Amino acid sequence: MAIDSFRRDVKHLSRLFAFIRGPYAFLLFLLGALIACHPPDLSDRTEEEPPWPASNLQVAEPDAAPQLISGWYNVEKNSWRWTAGKFAVILRPPIGSAVKGATLTLNFTVPEVIISRLRSVTLSASIEGTGLAPETYPSPGKAIFKRDVPARLLSGETVRVDFALNRVMVPGHGDNRELGVVVDRVGLEPK
Repeated sequence: MAIDSFRRDVKHLSRLFAFIRGPYAFLLFLLGALIACHPPDLSDRTEEEPPWPASNLQVAEPDAAPQLISGWYNVEKNSWRWTAGKFAVILRPPIGSAVKGATLTLNFTVPEVIISRLRSVTLSASIEGTGLAPETYPSPGKAIFKRDVPARLLSGETVRVDFALNRVMVPGHGDNRELGVVVDRVGLEPK
């Protein structure tokens, strides 16, 4: 009885393979090729590495440099960068921000020398050309520029954030840079 059942199963399978050999042989070949494909080599990546581009940057870190696209000077004291009057960065929107929006945060310092020469500075920002409310800083010291960013501006893989100061300082004595503020961190935080 078991032998008859085995013969019946073999006969059924041979008919199935005959059917597959005909019109579906090419599909079977493609399926085999897909199964045989190797996944991409990720041996040079670790789980600890953040995806590029990042949502948040410590601007003095070497990995941040490619995202600082204009208006940034060299790293000073291994922790910050001066900006020009106009400066821009590329950031990756945080997960879920295309639905919930995000918060743009710029951590910076308004140096005493800037306030003593210019009395105050006003910082404005725009994301993909849409302006965010400016803020005036009349005193020296640490500051945080925070603005809500609507979800409609965060639907792409990256966003360009442009910052502008209403006034800058040129130190002179051979230093012809236009100096704005001293930045240590910029990023998009999830809501």
